[in-house]
Amino acid sequence: MAPKGSFGLNQLLVITALALFFSGLTVVSFDADLDMPLVSGLFIVLMALPSYYAFWRYAGARRSAVLLIVLSVLPLLVEAQAVVTGFPYGEFQYSETLGGKLFGLVPWTVAFAYLPILLGSFAMASRFWSDSVAVLIVGSAAILTVADLVLDPAIVHAGLWIWAEGGAYYGIPTVNFLGWILTGLIYSGILYVGLKDLLEAEGPVPLSVASSLLLIMALWTGYVVKAGLIVPALIGLTLTSYLVYTFLRPVEESQN
Repeated sequence: MAPKGSFGLNQLLVITALALFFSGLTVVSFDADLDMPLVSGLFIVLMALPSYYAFWRYAGARRSAVLLIVLSVLPLLVEAQAVVTGFPYGEFQYSETLGGKLFGLVPWTVAFAYLPILLGSFAMASRFWSDSVAVLIVGSAAILTVADLVLDPAIVHAGLWIWAEGGAYYGIPTVNFLGWILTGLIYSGILYVGLKDLLEAEGPVPLSVASSLLLIMALWTGYVVKAGLIVPALIGLTLTSYLVYTFLRPVEESQN
């Protein structure tokens, strides 16, 4: 734990998140004359690295490598299935902006875009519900889905993907969020199984594993505020504010 009043990594993370929020609010644009697949790919990977590093420190090299690989490849396969069949997220297509597509279906960046959100949601859920396995897994899937209520409208507005038949929630069908709950339960269950002994021995996952979740939410919350997407903006501001508050709390576990 850093000494009281000192400037530490959590404060630096919050400052970075605020900078990303104002970037999303003011300068982020997907109409810029840039190599967007390259820029998007690099940015997605960089945003994921803080949580990956924190998870590696927490879970150890072998365990973290196995879990990160499994939980990167599995979502890619599920996303590819969804593009082909519509299950479990509905019928949608990716644009070319997110980078080259594996098998012509799913951008490779999906492997780095989804997992940090899952890790952050699981880390946050473990702080509230570590005493009950079922509630921990459900809570993780719930936080994940709440984050998606911000992220998907932002990304649809940015033109990064689109649902074939649209939907009532900013062009997104209800089945998409049901799909996020279903897959969130599965992936959170895999995380629990992989971390069971650590959770039992050490308690909640270190807050630092949610670092990337804070950065991602800050950026896209700024974007939906700028875009005037009222409901996603309110949800994003609430979730991001709580994450900022949690990272700044002067408690020992928030410094891990």
